[in-house]
Amino acid sequence: MKYSPKDYALALSKSLEKSKDEKHLISNFLRVIRKNGDQRKFPKILEAFKKTETKKNGGSHIKVEFARETKEGQIKSITKQFSPKDWVETSLNPSLIAGVRVTFDGERELDNSLSRKIHKLFN
Repeated sequence: MKYSPKDYALALSKSLEKSKDEKHLISNFLRVIRKNGDQRKFPKILEAFKKTETKKNGGSHIKVEFARETKEGQIKSITKQFSPKDWVETSLNPSLIAGVRVTFDGERELDNSLSRKIHKLFN
């Protein structure tokens, strides 16, 4: 039976709640992934685990996309605006043309990009 990255993430999260020996548990977890032939899924498993843990701790997954290279100081200034419980991910997205787009938990979006403004203007 094949398991989704979310299944693996939930299993790891629940196991870590009960375990006292985290190192041994994680070692066994990685062995199971290898045994099932799901090594290629590991990046997605890790991302799903981060999302699961963030939600469990009362935070949100926040993705901040910039249209252009941004100075480290500006990125830090923006990420400080969110709760320490939040998982803030930043990336470069040239298709925005200019501006920034912020996505909260993959559901809500604040789009202050030139791309959206042009699209809105002509549609």
